[in-house]
Amino acid sequence: MRRIRGATLLVCALLLTACAGPKRLPPVVGDTGGPTAMPAGIPVLLGVGLVEEQPDLELAVDGPALLLDGRQRRLLARVNPDQPIVCRRSSSGVTWSAAGAQGTASSVILQPEDPAHRCLHGERAYRGEFLVIPAPLAGGLTLVNNVSLEGYLRGVVPWEIGRPGRDALAAVEAQAVAARTYTVSHLGVRQSHGFDVFASVMDQVYRGAADEDSLCNEAVQRTAGQVLRHGGTEITAYYSACCGGVTSNVHEVWPRAAISYLVSHADGPGGGRAWCAKSKWYRWQESWTRVHLEEILAETLPQYLEYMGEHGRAAWAGTLFSQDGGHGNRSRPGGLRNLEIRRRTTSGRVAELAVVTAAGTYHLRGDRVRWALTPPGGNPAILRSAFFDLDLEEDDGQLLSVTIRGRGYGHGIGMCQTGALEMARRGHDYVAILSHYYPGAILSRLAGPPAP
Repeated sequence: MRRIRGATLLVCALLLTACAGPKRLPPVVGDTGGPTAMPAGIPVLLGVGLVEEQPDLELAVDGPALLLDGRQRRLLARVNPDQPIVCRRSSSGVTWSAAGAQGTASSVILQPEDPAHRCLHGERAYRGEFLVIPAPLAGGLTLVNNVSLEGYLRGVVPWEIGRPGRDALAAVEAQAVAARTYTVSHLGVRQSHGFDVFASVMDQVYRGAADEDSLCNEAVQRTAGQVLRHGGTEITAYYSACCGGVTSNVHEVWPRAAISYLVSHADGPGGGRAWCAKSKWYRWQESWTRVHLEEILAETLPQYLEYMGEHGRAAWAGTLFSQDGGHGNRSRPGGLRNLEIRRRTTSGRVAELAVVTAAGTYHLRGDRVRWALTPPGGNPAILRSAFFDLDLEEDDGQLLSVTIRGRGYGHGIGMCQTGALEMARRGHDYVAILSHYYPGAILSRLAGPPAP
């Protein structure tokens, strides 16, 4: 087991003022003790996109609050506990009404007077403050939760790795570090939406301050400010539920360049039984009748062509569709004739799946195979893994049904969460867990852990 070495945990004092909009962190303290320039836009207060393109929003706070102009931070109204604030999209920005007053601003901020109080939307409560902006990419409004990095993680960790017992604390600590690193490394990716990260599986599942878990909060606090770095920058710390015994090379799964710390390797110790072998998703099965799968593919195959045909993916994907001498319409697959696994990745996952239809052959690449083969009933929404074998039932050359026998849950890149839980229960600390799943990464600390 390789352990992460050379980690410097240098703590610099960082005093946070009351929530007053996005601020910036000082430079990261590098592994050698000197300051290292960081990508622009690393906020003490993250912008988490909660909902987009809403015609109106009704908000509240469980204590006294201020409604502020989002640009000038001018006071618009004082709001009492649980008093509704209604926002609507207008041609000039956001029209608001609260505490018997109303007006219009380019954007508005709802800020509790006491940071201990929570902002409310629907049935959920959130730390920090709310920012309401016109949706940048469409009509309606976008609701953003401005929250500290560590406060954000308290609303992420229990929903990503669950709520295990204390015997798995090290895995929860590893999850906290991975989630923190993922967040910092992805800042700016969602800039066009008007926030830093989605509150969903598009980034990481975030449910605010509702149902926080004491053990998960402890893990966040014990690892406060710690991130994984490689080559002087935060790594792209991907993780998935269950790797099925072998992790993935990132460049074989997604249209990305190869990354040295996201490489395929056996999950178990010394080639032994996989750490994640106890997972209920270590092995699974899905079946479709031909007719049912044809109905699914009629929708998902054209979507695949559109997705992979976009700039930046097409070169990696290669040939998307071939008519096989016919004159079929690629947007209308028609009858399903065959499925064939033509290539596999280093880890054994499907690298290319040929779906032969009346229109022609669709060549599905990498992890997007999961989006095309939607399980019956739509639960889960996509196939659990691309780590599978095919079993086709035929009668006199006619395809009758398709069965997939698979392993794992997720893309298999980076940390295997169920594997991490088992490693923790076997006595490995979070440093060893992170070293196993992100080989070569170095544990470092941001220049002063943000306040919770």
